[in-house]
Amino acid sequence: MSVIEGLLIFFAIVLIYFVLVIVLKNRGVLEKFNISLYGPALLLRTTRGHGFLKKIASKIRFWKAFGSFGIVFCFITMLIMVTIFIWQAWMFLELDLTPEQKADLPGPEFALILPGINPIIPLEYLFYIILALFVAIIVHEFSHGILTIAGKIKVKSLGILYLIVPIGAFCEPDEEELKKTETVKRMRVFAAGPLANFTVAFIVLLLFSFVFMSAVQPADGAEILYIYEDTPAEEIGLSTGALITSINDTQVKDIEEFRSAIEKINPNHEVNISYLKNGDNIFTKVTLTSVYDYITPKNESYKNTSFLGVGLNSYGGYLSALKNPFTYDFPHGFLLLFALPIFGYYTGYNPLAAPFTNNHEITGPLSILPSNVFWGIITALYWIFWLNIMVGLFNVLPIIPLDGGFLFNDAVGSAVKKIKKDVSEETHKRIVKNVSLVVSLTVLFLVLFPFFIKYI
Repeated sequence: MSVIEGLLIFFAIVLIYFVLVIVLKNRGVLEKFNISLYGPALLLRTTRGHGFLKKIASKIRFWKAFGSFGIVFCFITMLIMVTIFIWQAWMFLELDLTPEQKADLPGPEFALILPGINPIIPLEYLFYIILALFVAIIVHEFSHGILTIAGKIKVKSLGILYLIVPIGAFCEPDEEELKKTETVKRMRVFAAGPLANFTVAFIVLLLFSFVFMSAVQPADGAEILYIYEDTPAEEIGLSTGALITSINDTQVKDIEEFRSAIEKINPNHEVNISYLKNGDNIFTKVTLTSVYDYITPKNESYKNTSFLGVGLNSYGGYLSALKNPFTYDFPHGFLLLFALPIFGYYTGYNPLAAPFTNNHEITGPLSILPSNVFWGIITALYWIFWLNIMVGLFNVLPIIPLDGGFLFNDAVGSAVKKIKKDVSEETHKRIVKNVSLVVSLTVLFLVLFPFFIKYI
């Protein structure tokens, strides 16, 4: 699906949504169920769940420690993120990109968490994205509520924000009480959201890597990443994700054994070949050709080099990174895990998606699960991990109205009071407001800078 097609589908869905909302509003259905409009979104307020949050927040000492740690953690993460964005902008300024290279840069669609529009999130992941987004939002907002209650601040209501799908949950504190409370209490409330997302991401990652991925073992063979057109491989039905298990009656356990076996075969010879495709074992014959016929410029030394017409998957180590990202070449293993959607988009290889999952064996107690159920759970866990990380990282940015923006705002306010103890309240507010505004706009510009480069 092209970006244009994805956008057309998206706007069609939005149009249907708006028509439905207008009809329900005019018929009084929204008011009946205590649903109000918040811009184009629907705001569902309720007092249900308040008792549950109050019960959780009763461990006040724990939640104070959680919030205090969150303040430190969020500021450290904020500093890292801003540094990365500054480095990224500097890197783009240093590069002398050609128009073709600029065209290949990610566009604004990469910033949208919309399956089918964001190219790194295929449309078939829609259910998993909605589930993961819902978990991330609930965890984020309800943690704000828990710290609000633990800080003896009144919670007016709870609710969920819908725009076609749930795009937010909220815990609405009493704004006046929140403004008047101690700065550290307020900062704990703001820091709780991002820290809760990171905490959930860490717990889910442990479940994903050490419970489920530990049960996955790659099958023996040479895995195909892509097929060259008009080659023997295409003629016999080889395709992406197929696993070559033998050639010329020689067993193949990995890429090196495949290359070793094919080097011993002369071009234009017919040999036996077996491969695994979509769970089926296929045995057939193939006549190899010469590499010389497929390269430009021609090189005589390749005339006697046999060629099947496959590009083999050399990313086998990726599976090890998913199994234990903390010991596999840390921190590169963790970065590989986190970058899996981007990596899959640019290389065509995603070990958690078909057809590559067909080449993984499920071992141990989890082997009792049907294959589609097992991989469905793994996919759900991965996206819950990924989106919680993304929501956490986004919210620590010092941009109003993000949590990081409010944290930064309070930090500036405290700093101004320490530096200028006799400053008037009006001057204090003006300084804090101006500093926060300048920093917010600067960081926002840094975030959007790569998109500007693409179209300049």
